[in-house]
Amino acid sequence: MRVPKSILLCFTVLATLGLFSAVTFGQQTPKQYGGVLRLVETPPGSPFGVPWEIIGVSICSAIPALEPLLWMDRSGNVYPKLAEKWKVSPDKKSIFLSLRKEVKFHDGTDFNAEAVRFCLQKQLDSGLITTFSSVEVVDDHTVKIGMKEYDNRVFVSLAGTSCTIISPTALNKNGIEWARWHPVGTGPFEFVSYERGVGVKYKKFKDYWDKGKPYLDGVEIKFIADPQTIKAAFLAGEIDVFGENGGELVAEMKKMGMKTFSADNGIVMLWPDSMNADSPLSKKLVRQAISYAIDREGLAKARGFGTWKPSYQVAFPEQAAYLKDYRGTPYDPKKAKELLAQAGYGAGFKIKLIPMPAVVDRDAMVAVQRMLSEVGIEVELEFPEMSRYREYQVKGWRGMLAQPWGFFANFNSTIGFYFLGAERFASTKRPEGWEKLFDESRTSLSVDPKLAQRLQKLILDDMTVIPLYMHTRDYVARPNVHDTNHMKWVTWPWWTPAEAWLSK
Repeated sequence: MRVPKSILLCFTVLATLGLFSAVTFGQQTPKQYGGVLRLVETPPGSPFGVPWEIIGVSICSAIPALEPLLWMDRSGNVYPKLAEKWKVSPDKKSIFLSLRKEVKFHDGTDFNAEAVRFCLQKQLDSGLITTFSSVEVVDDHTVKIGMKEYDNRVFVSLAGTSCTIISPTALNKNGIEWARWHPVGTGPFEFVSYERGVGVKYKKFKDYWDKGKPYLDGVEIKFIADPQTIKAAFLAGEIDVFGENGGELVAEMKKMGMKTFSADNGIVMLWPDSMNADSPLSKKLVRQAISYAIDREGLAKARGFGTWKPSYQVAFPEQAAYLKDYRGTPYDPKKAKELLAQAGYGAGFKIKLIPMPAVVDRDAMVAVQRMLSEVGIEVELEFPEMSRYREYQVKGWRGMLAQPWGFFANFNSTIGFYFLGAERFASTKRPEGWEKLFDESRTSLSVDPKLAQRLQKLILDDMTVIPLYMHTRDYVARPNVHDTNHMKWVTWPWWTPAEAWLSK
């Protein structure tokens, strides 16, 4: 078969840029050793070396080094990781974990039941694992986790950040300040260095428990916020993989034929300061008015570039809480003005909007600013650094935060993480009666769709948060990048550094 010259020319150009590698059709290239995988990820807003201090996406910087006890996919299926086996007691008050043997931490010390107990007890003392009540060493490779009552979120915890394990010896020897920025775990890569605002470097851990892995010599995580800078670095061959929350850059890369890994992953929403009694947003009518004032379809179309969807719910379609027939508040500026007048704000008011840095699209927030101005709400935009944004979450703010909540296989885990977790959202008041309904939903034997849907409906009716749009999380990779397995697991930050490899 004669290949057209135009196609040969296209392949030549792509090969010159390093964006095309030859393949033998019908054959699978065997996995190869060597090379350093260079990724762009969200910078940490908290320490990433001590699991009980890791907040949200800060785990991105530690994934090459830290591993959880179990592994879970997006559908909720559970697999072994540092624990080979697990068993729930007949009374459903305990879980027994059988740990892998002959596993070493990066400092050469043994991974064992005492190390697990040490780390999980720290989580318990910090109040961050609400599904556990106690942790005990049964023998050197068996741990018993106690629960005051059965909680169907427990396996999400075991497969997440809170159950990653670090070396107690390294922490005690070097101190907590050192440990915060030096993750010493059991993962396939060993920490080398961290430079604030620049990136994290890892090298291959030669004593990794999964023999024959990792394939890579190292992993470098770079912090680049500007999409155009990311694009230039990617096309110049300076990075191999980058993650983006949908949007223009991802759409452009797809058109160029780049390899992408995608899944619905975040529902961006407004978090009103309804806890502040003197705030206009403490009134439900005002929150409803804001919801009616936003053209979600137009926003998704203008800024999503085919990767966003308008969202009127706080649940994902895959979750049991999703309401198939729910329509929410359509775009209706006239209705918004009527509600503002009923609330006593017919003349409007001024408010601040604070988007989460490096996560929420700036231009989308400018569009929201314009939409709200059309109904009389004057919005001042503030774009803080992550550390400052974190202070707002924990200590409180005036106005509205703009932040997504991410996908969990269990909707109850979503509610627990964002309503009770370390992010706190101190200025957003929760709806009356949500705790009782949440307790019913999380303690059912398995996730009960009716209970989960009632829980979501309570939040929607109260306008506790105001959903705007759902975005995908997309990873764009060069053609020689294989088996990173992004966007397949219980929450989006997780991928498989031990499996990843680069073809020559």
